[in-house]
Amino acid sequence: MLILLAAVSFAEEVEEVEAPGEDDMFWVGGGVAIRPGFAADTFSLGGELEADLLVQKGMFGARLDLDFQGTVLPDLAITEAAPNVVPINMVRPEWAMLEATGESWAARGGIVNAGFGLEDWDDRALYLPTHGEYYALSPGRMAGSEFGWTFGDDGPTVTIGGGLDLDWEAPIVEANVNVEGDVAATWSGVAVYPADGMYSAVLGAELYPAEFLTLALGGMTGVVGENGYGTLSLYGVFLPEAIVNPTVRVEGAFDPGGAFVFEAGDEPLSPWAVSAGGAIVPTDYMKFLVEAKVMGTADEPAGGVYASFCFFTPDPADDDDAEGE
Repeated sequence: MLILLAAVSFAEEVEEVEAPGEDDMFWVGGGVAIRPGFAADTFSLGGELEADLLVQKGMFGARLDLDFQGTVLPDLAITEAAPNVVPINMVRPEWAMLEATGESWAARGGIVNAGFGLEDWDDRALYLPTHGEYYALSPGRMAGSEFGWTFGDDGPTVTIGGGLDLDWEAPIVEANVNVEGDVAATWSGVAVYPADGMYSAVLGAELYPAEFLTLALGGMTGVVGENGYGTLSLYGVFLPEAIVNPTVRVEGAFDPGGAFVFEAGDEPLSPWAVSAGGAIVPTDYMKFLVEAKVMGTADEPAGGVYASFCFFTPDPADDDDAEGE
Protein backbone atom coordinates (compact mmCIF):
# COMPACT_ATOMS: atom_id res chain seq x y z
CA MET A 1 0.00 0.00 0.00
CA LEU A 2 2.86 2.39 0.76
CA ILE A 3 4.22 1.80 -2.73
CA LEU A 4 0.83 2.60 -4.26
CA LEU A 5 0.41 5.77 -2.20
CA ALA A 6 3.89 6.95 -3.11
CA ALA A 7 3.18 6.30 -6.78
CA VAL A 8 -0.06 8.30 -6.75
CA SER A 9 1.61 11.14 -4.86
CA PHE A 10 4.44 11.20 -7.39
CA ALA A 11 1.98 11.24 -10.30
CA GLU A 12 0.06 14.16 -8.83
CA GLU A 13 3.01 16.34 -7.78
CA VAL A 14 4.97 16.61 -11.04
CA GLU A 15 3.56 19.14 -13.46
CA GLU A 16 4.06 20.72 -16.83
CA VAL A 17 5.44 24.25 -16.97
CA GLU A 18 4.93 26.22 -20.14
CA ALA A 19 7.76 28.60 -21.02
CA PRO A 20 7.15 31.84 -22.92
CA GLY A 21 6.77 31.37 -26.65
CA GLU A 22 4.37 29.26 -28.67
CA ASP A 23 6.80 26.37 -29.19
CA ASP A 24 8.65 26.56 -25.87
CA MET A 25 8.17 23.94 -23.15
CA PHE A 26 9.71 22.62 -19.96
CA TRP A 27 8.05 19.42 -18.73
CA VAL A 28 8.98 17.00 -15.95
CA GLY A 29 7.19 13.68 -15.43
CA GLY A 30 7.65 10.05 -14.56
CA GLY A 31 5.95 6.93 -13.34
CA VAL A 32 5.96 3.68 -11.40
CA ALA A 33 5.09 0.17 -12.61
CA ILE A 34 4.67 -2.88 -10.35
CA ARG A 35 4.72 -6.27 -12.14
CA PRO A 36 3.64 -9.46 -10.36
CA GLY A 37 3.62 -12.70 -12.31
CA PHE A 38 3.03 -16.38 -11.67
CA ALA A 39 4.11 -19.08 -14.14
CA ALA A 40 5.76 -22.48 -14.04
CA ASP A 41 5.14 -22.64 -10.27
CA THR A 42 7.28 -19.53 -9.83
CA PHE A 43 6.15 -16.17 -8.49
CA SER A 44 8.02 -13.02 -9.50
CA LEU A 45 7.60 -9.40 -8.52
CA GLY A 46 9.34 -6.80 -10.61
CA GLY A 47 9.05 -3.07 -10.99
CA GLU A 48 10.14 0.06 -12.79
CA LEU A 49 10.72 3.67 -11.77
CA GLU A 50 10.87 6.26 -14.53
CA ALA A 51 11.91 9.93 -14.61
CA ASP A 52 11.26 12.07 -17.71
CA LEU A 53 12.34 15.51 -18.89
CA LEU A 54 11.31 17.37 -22.06
CA VAL A 55 12.72 20.78 -22.99
CA GLN A 56 11.82 22.77 -26.12
CA LYS A 57 13.10 26.20 -27.12
CA GLY A 58 12.06 27.20 -30.62
CA MET A 59 13.35 24.62 -33.08
CA PHE A 60 15.69 22.96 -30.54
CA GLY A 61 14.72 20.37 -27.95
CA ALA A 62 16.03 17.73 -25.57
CA ARG A 63 14.56 14.57 -24.06
CA LEU A 64 15.72 12.45 -21.13
CA ASP A 65 13.86 9.29 -20.14
CA LEU A 66 15.66 7.42 -17.36
CA ASP A 67 14.41 4.01 -16.20
CA PHE A 68 15.30 1.87 -13.20
CA GLN A 69 14.14 -1.73 -13.40
CA GLY A 70 14.66 -4.31 -10.71
CA THR A 71 13.25 -6.85 -8.29
CA VAL A 72 10.85 -5.55 -5.68
CA LEU A 73 11.04 -6.65 -2.02
CA PRO A 74 14.35 -8.60 -2.38
CA ASP A 75 14.21 -9.45 1.35
CA LEU A 76 11.51 -11.98 0.45
CA ALA A 77 13.99 -13.76 -1.83
CA ILE A 78 11.83 -13.18 -4.90
CA THR A 79 14.70 -13.27 -7.36
CA GLU A 80 13.69 -15.83 -9.98
CA ALA A 81 11.45 -14.31 -12.62
CA ALA A 82 8.54 -16.06 -14.24
CA PRO A 83 8.70 -16.34 -18.07
CA ASN A 84 8.22 -13.04 -19.92
CA VAL A 85 8.41 -10.98 -16.71
CA VAL A 86 12.14 -10.62 -16.20
CA PRO A 87 13.10 -8.02 -13.59
CA ILE A 88 16.62 -6.79 -14.38
CA ASN A 89 18.51 -4.71 -11.82
CA MET A 90 19.74 -1.80 -13.89
CA VAL A 91 19.48 1.89 -14.56
CA ARG A 92 19.33 2.75 -18.24
CA PRO A 93 18.29 5.73 -20.35
CA GLU A 94 15.47 4.89 -22.74
CA TRP A 95 16.03 8.32 -24.34
CA ALA A 96 18.83 10.85 -23.91
CA MET A 97 18.87 12.99 -27.04
CA LEU A 98 19.05 16.46 -28.55
CA GLU A 99 16.79 17.37 -31.48
CA ALA A 100 16.29 20.08 -34.07
CA THR A 101 12.96 20.31 -35.92
CA GLY A 102 11.55 22.25 -38.83
CA GLU A 103 8.15 22.33 -40.51
CA SER A 104 8.63 19.00 -42.25
CA TRP A 105 11.88 17.56 -40.86
CA ALA A 106 13.57 16.50 -37.65
CA ALA A 107 17.18 15.60 -36.81
CA ARG A 108 18.14 14.02 -33.50
CA GLY A 109 21.18 12.46 -31.92
CA GLY A 110 22.17 10.72 -28.69
CA ILE A 111 20.34 7.66 -27.34
CA VAL A 112 17.17 7.25 -29.39
CA ASN A 113 14.52 4.59 -30.08
CA ALA A 114 13.56 3.96 -33.69
CA GLY A 115 9.89 4.71 -34.38
CA PHE A 116 8.82 1.25 -35.50
CA GLY A 117 7.17 -1.69 -33.83
CA LEU A 118 3.71 -1.96 -32.32
CA GLU A 119 4.62 -1.94 -28.62
CA ASP A 120 6.61 0.46 -26.47
CA TRP A 121 9.13 -0.06 -23.68
CA ASP A 122 6.88 1.14 -20.84
CA ASP A 123 4.00 -0.94 -19.50
CA ARG A 124 1.50 1.93 -19.67
CA ALA A 125 1.79 1.87 -23.49
CA LEU A 126 0.93 -1.86 -23.75
CA TYR A 127 -2.31 -3.71 -24.45
CA LEU A 128 -1.33 -6.53 -22.04
CA PRO A 129 1.28 -6.78 -19.25
CA THR A 130 3.61 -8.95 -21.36
CA HIS A 131 5.03 -7.94 -24.73
CA GLY A 132 4.47 -9.90 -27.89
CA GLU A 133 7.26 -12.40 -28.57
CA TYR A 134 8.64 -10.34 -31.44
CA TYR A 135 9.39 -7.41 -29.11
CA ALA A 136 12.46 -9.01 -27.50
CA LEU A 137 13.90 -9.62 -30.97
CA SER A 138 13.36 -6.09 -32.27
CA PRO A 139 16.02 -3.34 -32.41
CA GLY A 140 16.80 -1.71 -29.09
CA ARG A 141 18.08 1.67 -27.95
CA MET A 142 20.49 3.21 -30.44
CA ALA A 143 23.42 5.50 -29.65
CA GLY A 144 23.52 7.40 -32.91
CA SER A 145 21.45 9.76 -35.01
CA GLU A 146 18.28 9.92 -37.10
CA PHE A 147 16.87 12.22 -39.76
CA GLY A 148 13.17 12.26 -40.63
CA TRP A 149 10.91 13.88 -43.21
CA THR A 150 7.13 14.35 -43.04
CA PHE A 151 5.35 14.51 -46.39
CA GLY A 152 2.22 16.67 -46.32
CA ASP A 153 0.12 17.69 -43.33
CA ASP A 154 -0.86 14.14 -42.36
CA GLY A 155 2.34 12.24 -43.17
CA PRO A 156 3.79 9.77 -43.86
CA THR A 157 6.95 10.39 -41.85
CA VAL A 158 10.03 8.57 -43.16
CA THR A 159 13.09 8.30 -40.91
CA ILE A 160 16.57 6.87 -41.47
CA GLY A 161 19.28 6.42 -38.87
CA GLY A 162 22.31 4.52 -37.72
CA GLY A 163 24.65 3.96 -34.81
CA LEU A 164 25.28 1.36 -32.12
CA ASP A 165 22.40 -0.74 -30.84
CA LEU A 166 23.05 -0.71 -27.08
CA ASP A 167 20.85 -3.73 -26.36
CA TRP A 168 22.21 -5.94 -29.15
CA GLU A 169 25.70 -4.41 -28.74
CA ALA A 170 26.18 -4.15 -32.50
CA PRO A 171 26.24 -1.47 -35.23
CA ILE A 172 22.86 -0.88 -36.86
CA VAL A 173 21.38 0.94 -39.86
CA GLU A 174 17.59 1.41 -39.81
CA ALA A 175 14.74 3.04 -41.68
CA ASN A 176 11.08 3.34 -40.73
CA VAL A 177 7.79 4.85 -41.85
CA ASN A 178 5.02 6.19 -39.58
CA VAL A 179 1.47 6.94 -40.70
CA GLU A 180 -1.42 7.63 -38.31
CA GLY A 181 -4.90 8.01 -39.77
CA ASP A 182 -8.55 7.68 -38.81
CA VAL A 183 -8.87 4.21 -40.35
CA ALA A 184 -5.40 2.73 -39.86
CA ALA A 185 -1.89 3.44 -38.63
CA THR A 186 1.53 1.88 -39.09
CA TRP A 187 4.93 2.07 -37.43
CA SER A 188 7.06 -0.26 -39.53
CA GLY A 189 10.63 -0.44 -40.79
CA VAL A 190 13.77 -2.41 -41.54
CA ALA A 191 16.99 -2.91 -39.58
CA VAL A 192 20.39 -4.18 -40.69
CA TYR A 193 23.23 -5.33 -38.44
CA PRO A 194 26.05 -5.67 -40.99
CA ALA A 195 28.68 -6.95 -38.54
CA ASP A 196 26.44 -9.81 -37.31
CA GLY A 197 24.64 -10.75 -40.53
CA MET A 198 21.23 -9.87 -39.05
CA TYR A 199 18.56 -8.41 -41.35
CA SER A 200 14.99 -7.83 -40.24
CA ALA A 201 11.69 -6.20 -41.16
CA VAL A 202 9.60 -4.95 -38.22
CA LEU A 203 5.82 -4.66 -38.53
CA GLY A 204 3.56 -2.53 -36.37
CA ALA A 205 0.04 -1.65 -37.49
CA GLU A 206 -3.43 -0.87 -36.17
CA LEU A 207 -6.77 -1.01 -37.95
CA TYR A 208 -9.92 0.72 -36.62
CA PRO A 209 -12.91 -1.03 -38.24
CA ALA A 210 -15.38 0.25 -35.62
CA GLU A 211 -15.44 2.45 -32.53
CA PHE A 212 -15.66 -0.62 -30.27
CA LEU A 213 -12.74 -2.52 -31.85
CA THR A 214 -9.07 -2.01 -32.63
CA LEU A 215 -7.17 -4.72 -34.50
CA ALA A 216 -3.40 -4.62 -34.09
CA LEU A 217 -0.61 -6.56 -35.74
CA GLY A 218 3.01 -6.78 -34.62
CA GLY A 219 5.81 -8.98 -35.83
CA MET A 220 9.23 -9.49 -37.38
CA THR A 221 10.78 -11.50 -40.15
CA GLY A 222 14.33 -11.78 -41.40
CA VAL A 223 17.52 -13.80 -41.29
CA VAL A 224 20.26 -14.29 -38.72
CA GLY A 225 23.28 -15.69 -40.50
CA GLU A 226 21.81 -18.50 -42.62
CA ASN A 227 18.68 -19.01 -40.52
CA GLY A 228 15.39 -17.44 -41.47
CA TYR A 229 12.60 -16.73 -38.98
CA GLY A 230 9.24 -15.05 -38.62
CA THR A 231 6.95 -14.19 -35.72
CA LEU A 232 3.54 -12.52 -35.68
CA SER A 233 1.17 -11.28 -32.96
CA LEU A 234 -2.47 -10.40 -33.66
CA TYR A 235 -4.43 -8.39 -31.08
CA GLY A 236 -8.10 -7.67 -30.70
CA VAL A 237 -8.74 -4.72 -28.36
CA PHE A 238 -12.39 -4.20 -27.48
CA LEU A 239 -13.86 -0.90 -26.26
CA PRO A 240 -10.51 0.89 -26.66
CA GLU A 241 -11.92 4.23 -25.47
CA ALA A 242 -13.69 2.80 -22.42
CA ILE A 243 -12.39 2.42 -18.87
CA VAL A 244 -12.14 -1.38 -19.34
CA ASN A 245 -10.47 -2.67 -22.54
CA PRO A 246 -10.82 -6.47 -22.93
CA THR A 247 -8.00 -7.80 -25.13
CA VAL A 248 -7.02 -11.08 -26.77
CA ARG A 249 -3.74 -11.92 -28.48
CA VAL A 250 -2.78 -14.86 -30.70
CA GLU A 251 0.87 -15.42 -31.62
CA GLY A 252 2.79 -17.72 -33.93
CA ALA A 253 6.45 -18.14 -34.85
CA PHE A 254 8.46 -19.94 -37.56
CA ASP A 255 12.06 -20.62 -36.57
CA PRO A 256 13.27 -24.00 -37.87
CA GLY A 257 16.97 -23.18 -37.58
CA GLY A 258 16.94 -21.58 -34.13
CA ALA A 259 17.90 -18.14 -35.45
CA PHE A 260 18.25 -16.64 -31.98
CA VAL A 261 19.83 -19.62 -30.24
CA PHE A 262 23.33 -18.16 -29.95
CA GLU A 263 24.66 -20.27 -27.09
CA ALA A 264 23.77 -23.23 -24.89
CA GLY A 265 20.74 -22.49 -22.74
CA ASP A 266 19.07 -20.05 -25.15
CA GLU A 267 15.42 -20.87 -25.77
CA PRO A 268 14.10 -21.11 -29.36
CA LEU A 269 11.10 -19.02 -30.31
CA SER A 270 7.83 -20.28 -28.87
CA PRO A 271 5.80 -21.72 -31.79
CA TRP A 272 2.53 -20.30 -30.47
CA ALA A 273 0.93 -18.41 -27.60
CA VAL A 274 -2.60 -17.33 -26.67
CA SER A 275 -3.44 -14.55 -24.19
CA ALA A 276 -6.63 -13.06 -22.77
CA GLY A 277 -6.92 -10.11 -20.44
CA GLY A 278 -6.89 -6.38 -20.93
CA ALA A 279 -6.54 -2.99 -19.30
CA ILE A 280 -8.44 -0.93 -16.76
CA VAL A 281 -7.85 2.83 -17.13
CA PRO A 282 -9.70 4.63 -14.30
CA THR A 283 -7.88 7.97 -14.73
CA ASP A 284 -5.38 9.58 -17.09
CA TYR A 285 -2.54 8.74 -14.69
CA MET A 286 -3.41 5.10 -13.81
CA LYS A 287 -3.50 1.91 -15.85
CA PHE A 288 -3.92 -1.67 -14.60
CA LEU A 289 -3.09 -4.59 -16.92
CA VAL A 290 -3.94 -8.28 -16.41
CA GLU A 291 -3.32 -11.34 -18.57
CA ALA A 292 -3.75 -15.12 -18.59
CA LYS A 293 -1.37 -16.71 -21.07
CA VAL A 294 -0.58 -20.16 -22.49
CA MET A 295 2.62 -20.71 -24.50
CA GLY A 296 3.75 -23.63 -26.62
CA THR A 297 7.10 -25.14 -25.63
CA ALA A 298 9.28 -28.07 -26.71
CA ASP A 299 7.72 -30.23 -23.97
CA GLU A 300 4.17 -29.20 -23.06
CA PRO A 301 2.18 -25.94 -23.00
CA ALA A 302 3.13 -23.55 -20.18
CA GLY A 303 0.59 -21.25 -18.56
CA GLY A 304 0.96 -18.09 -16.53
CA VAL A 305 -0.90 -15.15 -15.02
CA TYR A 306 0.61 -11.64 -15.19
CA ALA A 307 -0.29 -8.12 -14.12
CA SER A 308 1.11 -4.60 -14.14
CA PHE A 309 -0.03 -1.65 -12.03
CA CYS A 310 1.07 1.65 -13.58
CA PHE A 311 0.97 5.17 -12.10
CA PHE A 312 2.37 7.96 -14.24
CA THR A 313 2.12 11.55 -15.40
CA PRO A 314 0.49 11.91 -18.83
CA ASP A 315 2.99 13.31 -21.31
CA PRO A 316 2.28 16.51 -23.28
CA ALA A 317 1.09 14.56 -26.34
CA ASP A 318 -1.59 12.88 -24.21
CA ASP A 319 -2.67 16.27 -22.86
CA ASP A 320 -2.93 17.69 -26.39
CA ASP A 321 -5.03 14.73 -27.53
CA ALA A 322 -7.41 15.16 -24.58
CA GLU A 323 -7.84 18.85 -25.32
CA GLY A 324 -8.65 18.15 -28.95
CA GLU A 325 -11.42 15.67 -28.23
